[in-house]
Amino acid sequence: MAKNFKDVAVKTLSLSELMAGREQLKTEELIGETLTIIAFDFATITDKGEEKTFPVVLFKERPGYYYNGGTLLQKLCIAWAAMFDGDVDTASDELEKSGGVAIKFRSTKTKSGNNLTSVDVV
Repeated sequence: MAKNFKDVAVKTLSLSELMAGREQLKTEELIGETLTIIAFDFATITDKGEEKTFPVVLFKERPGYYYNGGTLLQKLCIAWAAMFDGDVDTASDELEKSGGVAIKFRSTKTKSGNNLTSVDVV
């Protein structure tokens, strides 16, 4: 049986299995688009000695890509995982089986004038 060392390396070195073999989407590319989240996971990095966790999501309309979400998507993914007693894998599988959830990214500003990306459920 042939072993694929490259596939193992890509999966092992990715922060999330959802990232493996996919390209990263940037927020600017998604503003104004309606996209369907079909899978999610969490990735953790250490930045300046502090661990930071963020969601990684896949969109049905963008196969071959992943997106690292911010605060709003993190809140959403945590709530989805909580529906399954914190079991992220089961929650993500069930999300995909259900057909996913459509969202739309839009650019807004805070009261103080700072740029903010909002996420609306469609």
